[in-house]
Amino acid sequence: MPRASPGVGAPGRLMTNEGIRVMTAPPAQASSRTSTARTLLRGTSWSAAAQLIPLVVNLAMTPWVIHGLGAGRYSVFLLVSTLVSMLGTLDGGIGQSALRFFTIYAGRDDRVATTQLLFSVSVIVAVGALAVTAAVLALAGRLLDFFRLDPGLRDEAWVLLVVLVPVTGVLLLRNLYSSVVYARQRFGTMSMALLAGYAVYTVGLVVTVLQGWGLYGLAGALVAQGLVVGSVSVPVGLRYLDRAGLRLLSRAEFGEFFGYAWRVQVSGLLTFIGYQKDQLVAGRLLSAQLSGPFGQGTSFATQLAWMPQNAVGPIQALIGQRVGAHGAPAAAPTAESVQRLWVKAVVGWCALGAPAAYVGVRAWLPDSFALAGTVAAMLLLGNMCWLMARVLVLWGLALGNSGLEMRGTIAGLTSNVALSLALYAPFGMLGIVAATALSKVVQSAYVSWDARRSLPTRLRWFVRDVPWLAAAVALGACAAVELALAPHLPRGALGLLGAGLAAAPVAAGYAVLAFSGPERRQLWAGVRRRRRR
Repeated sequence: MPRASPGVGAPGRLMTNEGIRVMTAPPAQASSRTSTARTLLRGTSWSAAAQLIPLVVNLAMTPWVIHGLGAGRYSVFLLVSTLVSMLGTLDGGIGQSALRFFTIYAGRDDRVATTQLLFSVSVIVAVGALAVTAAVLALAGRLLDFFRLDPGLRDEAWVLLVVLVPVTGVLLLRNLYSSVVYARQRFGTMSMALLAGYAVYTVGLVVTVLQGWGLYGLAGALVAQGLVVGSVSVPVGLRYLDRAGLRLLSRAEFGEFFGYAWRVQVSGLLTFIGYQKDQLVAGRLLSAQLSGPFGQGTSFATQLAWMPQNAVGPIQALIGQRVGAHGAPAAAPTAESVQRLWVKAVVGWCALGAPAAYVGVRAWLPDSFALAGTVAAMLLLGNMCWLMARVLVLWGLALGNSGLEMRGTIAGLTSNVALSLALYAPFGMLGIVAATALSKVVQSAYVSWDARRSLPTRLRWFVRDVPWLAAAVALGACAAVELALAPHLPRGALGLLGAGLAAAPVAAGYAVLAFSGPERRQLWAGVRRRRRR
């Protein structure tokens, strides 16, 4: 771990058995007087806004975009985006690892250490991005041939691919500055930047469809989006840096950082493959032009699963700062309190979201994409199991144990491959989707076992926080309501909206059954404080 510079922060530091430096006089950012619910609601509300607004716009525009671009071209766009996103995960685990260290440094206001780490990893990311860009330029044609691309779309897909790859490298650099901002809990700043960037992308998307620019226009819109976000995150991140830290880490410090980061890299890559495996397999077996329903179903399920994960950044910042300021034993009660609220929330979200997605997506998209509803529902139920263990994984990361997540993702992907081989013959592509969902159950169970074995400071077992009866009642009630409503839903975005609104009363009932009176009052108090800000 990079060392803090002398003279920064309070004196009296010591090393805990988790390798985290603890301050005897914690700074204001980690004050125990700050309400956990208030902190999380503030961060989550900003993060959710940055995802919810684009999600709503996407839901309204997607049928129109599919019609304007053509189903084949839109499917190619999804596939190329998936490939570029996969390359974006190949950052050596630097992005996620840097965020973890930045939160620890923010807990003691160590700007010199923050600068030194940021400067060092930026050099590595820049060199790596250049190497990957050169490799993609050389191999882009063969990669597109592998997915049996229609010759009429080949030139557009090639341009989209070779433009987005170097842009992704620049975005990785930008995201390091964003991580500095997130570590300081400046969630509102980053959310506004993301929304501004998405507004630019939306304008570019509309103009592209109206002018018939195809994938060329989409490439330009995505470039403009990245530039807008970077124009905000980089200047704000610079405020938390110190020129005294403009030097490279020592060889020993590099070794310690990457000893943590390589496990994060393996976890991130395997997690991404697990999420996108179904689209990639469909692109190969069915061709790029016919993989759209699986890509759109996966994308929709991922979007819904990521809605509660808007709380992950605030949770990671909160836990990291508490550990950095007070040590793991003192921070454990906060992590357990967060975990109780998290588990109840994600179980309800996914249990209600699965039947709503099944009915709503089928009403939302053209008939040729009807299978996307089934894919989305199956993956949501699988993601529910993995999301339950998310706070436990964040706790492990805060303690410096990145191997917990890595071993879990290896177990998940191994079971995914084995189940796919077993289920493909009898069930075809839906068997492969089912394998992805079931692998999340295996992954969550493995992490639960591994955490008790490997973490020196344990948390309460998250399964004990699952409101089983409330979840079962809510799932059954929501499924009955959605299936009864399905024949009467209009087509397009209104149909999807109707399916979502139909789940709202069931969600209210679930909240009453699942959350205790003190928990509801705590959350409501946080909401009221947020509204007064």
